[in-house]
Amino acid sequence: MLSGRCRCGRVAWEASASPFRSVLCHCADCRRSAGASPVGYLGFPKPVVRWTARRAFRATSPGVTRGACPDCGTFLSYMCTIWPGELYLNAGTLDDPSGFVPEAHLNRAARDVEGAARGDGPSRREGRGRQISGATGPSSWRRPA
Repeated sequence: MLSGRCRCGRVAWEASASPFRSVLCHCADCRRSAGASPVGYLGFPKPVVRWTARRAFRATSPGVTRGACPDCGTFLSYMCTIWPGELYLNAGTLDDPSGFVPEAHLNRAARDVEGAARGDGPSRREGRGRQISGATGPSSWRRPA
């Protein structure tokens, strides 16, 4: 069972199933919402995630709602109207992040633009994850068959 929490510990979560998706997103909306680049996500069906406290919600872009701790502001979850039964949890909130291995990168071109000038981060040929062909943002994520 995977679990995680916000920085102050008020809001915690537990997932009773394995995630069906694990990704790193490099898009501007995710980077700015989390204050990090890239942002890791674990995708779950909503019913398998249990919360210990209520989250505060904010629409951050058309069709996208993010959940956060109302006390410390830690960004915990991502939901999108095109996947109404799915919930994506911020991998940075995992109690044990050692098992998080992204299976794909989203918006890798954004990382290449922001990192190329500084010379940091893995090149397109390096790293564990693979680029999802044609991915241009969260709306291009597809649940595996």
